[in-house]
Amino acid sequence: MPVYRLIIKRDGRLIGHFESTAASALDDSRDIAARLPAKDGYQLSLQVAEGERRLLESTPQGIRLLASENLFVSTPEGLLGELDRHPSPQ
Repeated sequence: MPVYRLIIKRDGRLIGHFESTAASALDDSRDIAARLPAKDGYQLSLQVAEGERRLLESTPQGIRLLASENLFVSTPEGLLGELDRHPSPQ
């Protein structure tokens, strides 16, 4: 199941991101994007997890997962539909 991250900026300043692993993650991201209009200064970009980085510990008792981190890449433009608003480079 894909993991999506919607990055939210306003007037060029990072506000935060919404990350979802739910089956409806893409639709949920589109719903949130629809509530953040460009006319109010919002810039949005959508990323999808393409892999995972894992930190493992190996001891005589075995291998243990200490941490994992999704590795995100930008999605093709248009995945948010008409709501696609990528931040302009600064």
